Amino acid sequence: MKKEIFLLSARALGDPHARVPSGRYVALATRLARTDEAWLIRMLGWMGRHAPLRDLRLATLAELAQARLETGAAGTRQLIDQSLHRADEPGELLAYWLHWYGRALPQPVKRGIADAAARLYDELALATYDSPGAPLRFADVLSLTHPVPQGTRQAAVFRHAVARRRGDLGDIPASLPLLRARRALYQLPPSRRPALLQRSGAGRTLAEAAMTWPTVQRWLLGQMTGPAWAAVLPSMSYQDRLAHLASFDRDGMPDELAHRVAEELAEPASVLRSGVTPLEVFAALRSVPGSRWSRALRPAMELSLANVPALPGRTLVLIDRGDLMAGPASTGLTRADAATIFGVALACRASRAQVVVLGTPVVTVTVRPGEPLLDVLDRFGESVGGSANPAQVIRAHAAGQDRVVVLTHPDQAAEAAEAITGPGQEHVITDVTCGWFTAIPHVEMARTADWPL
Repeated sequence: MKKEIFLLSARALGDPHARVPSGRYVALATRLARTDEAWLIRMLGWMGRHAPLRDLRLATLAELAQARLETGAAGTRQLIDQSLHRADEPGELLAYWLHWYGRALPQPVKRGIADAAARLYDELALATYDSPGAPLRFADVLSLTHPVPQGTRQAAVFRHAVARRRGDLGDIPASLPLLRARRALYQLPPSRRPALLQRSGAGRTLAEAAMTWPTVQRWLLGQMTGPAWAAVLPSMSYQDRLAHLASFDRDGMPDELAHRVAEELAEPASVLRSGVTPLEVFAALRSVPGSRWSRALRPAMELSLANVPALPGRTLVLIDRGDLMAGPASTGLTRADAATIFGVALACRASRAQVVVLGTPVVTVTVRPGEPLLDVLDRFGESVGGSANPAQVIRAHAAGQDRVVVLTHPDQAAEAAEAITGPGQEHVITDVTCGWFTAIPHVEMARTADWPL
């Protein structure tokens, strides 16, 4: 059971489609909650360090709480409180519980969610997470769990959350300056909003209202400008900036500011701290070819290799560049290019790697230790096509390998998986995402019961 549930979680790190709790996942969580609660609690802690696993983590927490209620175990209230990390999670856990267990809330569940709401609900949380599309609004959580506000300011937050849920858009109390500042910005007619961003203090004005770049984009009715990007830059993550370089150019970001952004993109500490991967950097390079960003992105590409796992042993990497791989991938690249970047990055970091390219013809690409990543990629060229047979190539090259990583099209996946009979670690990836860099080592941990808990 442990191996299977951890494997399902590990795969979800790379596969967005595996992040919704399945019936099988919930059944495993329920059984483990009754047979090895301590291990499952440790897994909850591990899941909390990986944002993509949030839905699975909340489902696990709910099933664990239900099992504890059945046995009368103490400490369920504290467990729920400590396991909720973000201000939208009390509502999401409560929505899950109401869906599966009905509206009769057991006291430990009710009080644990209330404690978390009292700890997490503030002005910024209300502005960020209390949206009409949430499973439950803040006011719904307050109504069902009755948390005790921690001071007069939080009491004002609670009252305003209830008022806005009723559609009462009247005055916001002076004790909530962030929400008042945001209200003032939205009261400005759309035609006058771009002019506000021309002022010297525009960045501070937006920061006081906690206006992130997506919020500003909506506020401007989708029409970002150079001054708008300049004003929101301080709140943008490394990945946000990387993904919007083409927008910076299109919307007229001044060269002086762009130079500062480029310097930060190439700063080693920024690259390592961000956790950015070569897949993301290469997508940015493709989005702004031969531009003012190129000088920064090339060193960032090499630096980002440090965020790729260094796989031990002998690794066979099969990169499908056949006809089926010419279509678009979720990364914004073609399937072939995403597979190539991912596979070459793995090979560059692996202890020993063999890279085989599937197409017409099938070729082996040598990756020399310490060779720059972009130099290896240059040897692939732009061509995509030919008839690829992953299963046949696997049978020809898998002998003596410790693992096989196959990057191919979904139509080829089943046959490729069946062809892997020797290695103890196999990874057939059909939708390449940067999350698979994290997933591969964890999938291997699951198969050897080497839990990182």
